[in-house]
Amino acid sequence: MSRHNISHRTVINAPVDRVWSEIIDLPAWKEWNRWTTLEVVEEQDVAKKPSTGAKGKLRASYKGDGKWETFDFTFGTVNNEDRVLTWTGKVGGGLLFSGVHTMRLEQVGAIDELDAMSSSSRTILIHEERFGGLLPRLGLGLPYKQLKRNYLQMNQSLKKYVEDSIVSCAVDAQR
Repeated sequence: MSRHNISHRTVINAPVDRVWSEIIDLPAWKEWNRWTTLEVVEEQDVAKKPSTGAKGKLRASYKGDGKWETFDFTFGTVNNEDRVLTWTGKVGGGLLFSGVHTMRLEQVGAIDELDAMSSSSRTILIHEERFGGLLPRLGLGLPYKQLKRNYLQMNQSLKKYVEDSIVSCAVDAQR
């Protein structure tokens, strides 16, 4: 286990299905995410939707400044029912470096009876990455502190994007 592993939890004031639809809409990531984009590159997947075992390209902008590095990856679990998306990358068969990235959603349960009416409209985003291999053990390979900050910013950016779109839809419906 690497000391550089990352885990963030963010509460998003939106139904779990709404948040999930944004996470699996990979082309739309560029609308809310300055730090990471994912692209399905399987030729047989015309829809370019994430699916278990599909190959992809991850683009990372460590400073969110539009300067990108590209990495190959493979989708692990893509589970619409449990709302889990994982992808993995390896260098040297995983001996030098491996990363397992997970975005998982959970519906927030009610805190008390008064909260029960609104609890179905809140979601917890659990955003994690587990690193393995020689490079992470030595603190090499990636800017781990920057990634930790970026994943939190991704969560906050997704939260704002989803919550703002819900407010915008409600305003439009009132007109």
